[in-house]
Amino acid sequence: MNIKAQFWSFDLIFAIVIFSVAITILGVTWFNINNQLSINYGNGSGIMQLQLQSLNQNLFSPGSQNWQSAVNTTNVSTWQDIAVGIAPSQGSDSLSSSKVYTLLSMANYNYPATKQLLGVGFDYYITITSASSVGSGINISIGSNPSTKQALTVYVNKGNYVMNGVPVTVTTMLWTNTTLGVS
Repeated sequence: MNIKAQFWSFDLIFAIVIFSVAITILGVTWFNINNQLSINYGNGSGIMQLQLQSLNQNLFSPGSQNWQSAVNTTNVSTWQDIAVGIAPSQGSDSLSSSKVYTLLSMANYNYPATKQLLGVGFDYYITITSASSVGSGINISIGSNPSTKQALTVYVNKGNYVMNGVPVTVTTMLWTNTTLGVS
């Protein structure tokens, strides 16, 4: 049996047209997506907002199991391969005081390493305060205070939680000494 493949010039032209249209559509789509990403996230302010959301999401989770017991607060090499969170369990409205004080100790020892651990490239400042005037008042500050460092751009998030049975307000700030979003 002899089978001959037949090739028509019309088939070649049709294939080239379909291929060209597909490549053109792909190119135009890629160009538009790339431009949208540049417009929306290319500026520092969009990145800063995303990092603040990510910081809050990670911070108010439990983190790695018993991470506060696994780290030596004065040995940065023990901080690797852990996820830091200050909640006792997922979805909890309370804070673990041992996790909070461990993070505070870590930040006091090596602030730049905690920035990396928390997944932020900007400076951060976390305050935990209670409105209670009775002897159980809580006033904790973790990180670098933007008001003492001449911060020009600050993004803030506040939330209400409970720590040691006391209602507290947690304020998370991400800040920088540069102006963002200004052209």
